[in-house]
Amino acid sequence: MKLRRETARKRTAEPPAMRLGLKPPDGGRIKWIRVGFAWDLFVLSPLLGLPLFWRKLHAWGAIVLAILLAWFVADRFLAGRIEMIAGIGFAGVFFLLDLFLGWRGNRLTAHAYLRHGWTVDHPDYAATRKLMARWKLDD
Repeated sequence: MKLRRETARKRTAEPPAMRLGLKPPDGGRIKWIRVGFAWDLFVLSPLLGLPLFWRKLHAWGAIVLAILLAWFVADRFLAGRIEMIAGIGFAGVFFLLDLFLGWRGNRLTAHAYLRHGWTVDHPDYAATRKLMARWKLDD
């Protein structure tokens, strides 16, 4: 009978990467992007999409602003029960968009920074290579 500790020792020696370091083109400070759920995007992206613009995700920020504008216009010109249904629909769209940005936000951020000329810090590490393959980062 095998114990759990014996099987755990046979696993790979190197732990997976918990964050990805990106170096700016001018040689400034390294930007660290965590692996996992982006709580700041999930919670704060409805605030005019500001965290999206800070993370260089301008297209996603514009989408959030467009949905907010459509919600405002619908609220102004609709009345009664249709207004309530539209409000519930917009809230549902925002919740689904926030979930998507929470799950994929860090990956999208890494892609955006690489498009702006940033480079991966220590791409020769095995954990970094695994993370780059999982996020489909071409560097």
